[in-house]
Amino acid sequence: MGFLNKVMLLGNVTRNPEVRYIPGRDLPVAKFGLAVNRKTRDKEETCFIDIVAFGRTAEMCGEYITKGMPILIEGRLSYNTWEHEGQKRSKHEVVAENIQFVSRRNDSSDSGSSYKEPSADSIDEDDIPF
Repeated sequence: MGFLNKVMLLGNVTRNPEVRYIPGRDLPVAKFGLAVNRKTRDKEETCFIDIVAFGRTAEMCGEYITKGMPILIEGRLSYNTWEHEGQKRSKHEVVAENIQFVSRRNDSSDSGSSYKEPSADSIDEDDIPF
């Protein structure tokens, strides 16, 4: 039996990307939020998701992505655990592998722009500075 960990999200950026570098490795890491809406017959719900990108993808996020922008993200789900003030904490986040900039319905600008991260070595989550 094989395993599959693939996520595709289309939503709006909720906060500008914060780009930092992993000490000693000079590897860029970008973190930002994404809001994905889901409409049902009688209500609309919003899911807020933390996104993280590494390498050149992180640099591109810092340069081109801004709050409110609609984007399409393809990536994988990651589960992180840590300890803060004696309490164990955990959360899921999406590691972006491919990001496409999407134009709004009434926007006439190019909607086909994208950047795909080349495969990189695995990154130790403990090295991430935030």
